[in-house]
Amino acid sequence: MKISIIGGAGTLGAAIAFRLCQNDQVDELCLIDVNESLLMNHLMDFKTAYPAKTIYKGNFQDLTGSQLILITAGVPNRNDIESRNIFLRGNIPMFQSFGTHIKKYASDAFIITVSNPVDALNYYLYRNFDFKKGQLLGYTVNDSLRFEQAIRSVMEISEDAHLFSPVIGEHSSTQVPLFSQTRLNGNPLALKAEDEVAIKEKLNRWFIEFNRLNINRTTGWATAAGIGRLIDGIVTNGEVDTIGSAIVEGEYGIVDISIGVPVTVSKVGVISIHEWQLAKAELADYQHSAETIKQLIKPFIR
Repeated sequence: MKISIIGGAGTLGAAIAFRLCQNDQVDELCLIDVNESLLMNHLMDFKTAYPAKTIYKGNFQDLTGSQLILITAGVPNRNDIESRNIFLRGNIPMFQSFGTHIKKYASDAFIITVSNPVDALNYYLYRNFDFKKGQLLGYTVNDSLRFEQAIRSVMEISEDAHLFSPVIGEHSSTQVPLFSQTRLNGNPLALKAEDEVAIKEKLNRWFIEFNRLNINRTTGWATAAGIGRLIDGIVTNGEVDTIGSAIVEGEYGIVDISIGVPVTVSKVGVISIHEWQLAKAELADYQHSAETIKQLIKPFIR
């Protein structure tokens, strides 16, 4: 499987590349980045660790033959912000270039958007370059992982217990943690109202506390681990159920936007979107989240 990473020298791109090198079925990795010296530094290191792996510095023409393209490039991360949405204006010109080259050299590839704001940028590729909606997925799994962290911490749930705790909606402040769908070892998790409040507070403070460390890096390891598991599942089982920002056309009463939603993906992209029975308040929050994304990206759509 050939995978290309646009932004391969950055925190996200390099961490993901390292994780993908551990998958034997990923036999070719093409890394593209404007910071060529940093990219070559990573490549020298990668080749020492994985001498049998085909991994190299590429250009946009080298996207040809890619089955999967990961976009991790974007404006530099900042820790003086309250929302990832502030990155949109700076990232739009980059995505205009990325979309143009992907359409030219790898028009049928499965594209995973990792750069933020992921929902708006994923939708931008769909509307401005006429990719099929199933070709596009925005990575949002970290929201669900942090929801799980918050639940385990507040409820003191052991690490060996299986916890399913999905978050849908915008990959930002209007995200919707689905308490109605949360399961502990396959059974509904009973929570008191005060437990839900404590869990939401802990979840909502994660981004604030991360930025307070005053380090200008993003969550490379968590994202690399999540994408690594996703691709492991795809190449091993053919299909994977996950949460991601996908183009919806009527699901949950929402149309023509990219938003975090339960999906099944394969090597070719998103093959189905699942409609769960949400609590009334969750559905209202979800539809509000969709409207937030629409208003954010509206000025940039042709």
